[in-house]
Amino acid sequence: MDKQNLNSIPKYSNAANWLFVVISALLCLGALMVFSAAAGLDQKIDIRQFWRYSTMRRVAFVPIVWVILTVVGHCNYRRWIVNEKRFWLSPIVFLMGISILLLILVLMRNIGTEVHSSRRWLEFGPKEYGLRIQPSEFAKWITVIFLGAYAAWRGEKIRSFTGGFLPGCAILVLVAGLIGKEDFGTAVLVGAMGIVVLLIGGVRLWHMLILLPLAVLAFYLLVYCEPYRWERVVAYFQDAPNGQFSDTAYQARQSIMAIGAGGIWGCGLGKGTIKCGYLPEDTTDFIFAVIGEELGLAGCIIVIFLFAFLLLCSLAILKRCPDRMGQLLVIAISGTICAQALMNLLVVTGMAPTKGIALPFVSAGGSGLVITAMAAGVLMNIARQTPIVQSSIGQKKTEDKFHGQVDTCQGPM
Repeated sequence: MDKQNLNSIPKYSNAANWLFVVISALLCLGALMVFSAAAGLDQKIDIRQFWRYSTMRRVAFVPIVWVILTVVGHCNYRRWIVNEKRFWLSPIVFLMGISILLLILVLMRNIGTEVHSSRRWLEFGPKEYGLRIQPSEFAKWITVIFLGAYAAWRGEKIRSFTGGFLPGCAILVLVAGLIGKEDFGTAVLVGAMGIVVLLIGGVRLWHMLILLPLAVLAFYLLVYCEPYRWERVVAYFQDAPNGQFSDTAYQARQSIMAIGAGGIWGCGLGKGTIKCGYLPEDTTDFIFAVIGEELGLAGCIIVIFLFAFLLLCSLAILKRCPDRMGQLLVIAISGTICAQALMNLLVVTGMAPTKGIALPFVSAGGSGLVITAMAAGVLMNIARQTPIVQSSIGQKKTEDKFHGQVDTCQGPM
């Protein structure tokens, strides 16, 4: 290959830098809007005890996430995710086991912490200053990464029913089922992205059709048999067509009113009224409504543009990814981030039944933000791998700058 063509190949580091920039923009915007949404006229914050306040914690998590992105972004994902010789002894398998254990523990009455009638958290240490983690967030990321690594490890054997599809499917069904007991929205996200990763990884489509009866059964047990969930579904299909929302869809109605009241440029930062007790979860699941009211259509477009740009960066990484495992991990990580953002926007704008799901990097949160940052760091590390160069004999060669060796690998899927 001549020097001119070689210089025309984009460097992965550029994509990694752009990912860092767009994630930082979402983080800073989120910290600003969470602080605005939680601000009250009578609120007094003691800066000496800032960790007690969710708004201050959200600001403090910005530099923490930057450190995580930087550290994980420079750790070779092949080393800490998969043991290529003995996959079942890989770190990701160990983490998968830990996540399943945490999902079981959080459902136990004497262990899991119940907030707003949902048992989703595990608490460690004092109530005011202790650590509270959400196992479903941890399991969500570990599962999609595990399935991507598993499909890459199995290769062509993934097309086998017992040796490829069945083990991956069993893990996916188990995790989605445990999550769905208390968090149906996250369970749907994990199930959908797990299926996408397995299909792209090579699982036969007709094998996947076996999951349809299980999906129907899960919908019956987790939605139809849970009155509050079924009422939300019924309210959506009854109210959405005519634009009239019942009391069951109170959050959706308030959210749409807030976004509509913002107009093009919004009422101004800190001047919104929806945060004054009218909309529950305004700092987490419905933070986009606060953005719409205070920053208007312009602010909403900025948020959507940032997620669209993140997706474009991921597609550029996928196009030049050095190996199959990297390709599947890019699909799993970027797909989960963008799918979760899309689900949140659909709920907040009344285009989907009300369901609590955070807006990645923007909503308030601790454990979810940290684990999402770690997943994004893996994406950045994949972006930093040495580019693939087309040789004169039609093969693609890549020099792994971490291992210092030249491998022959297949092109992108």
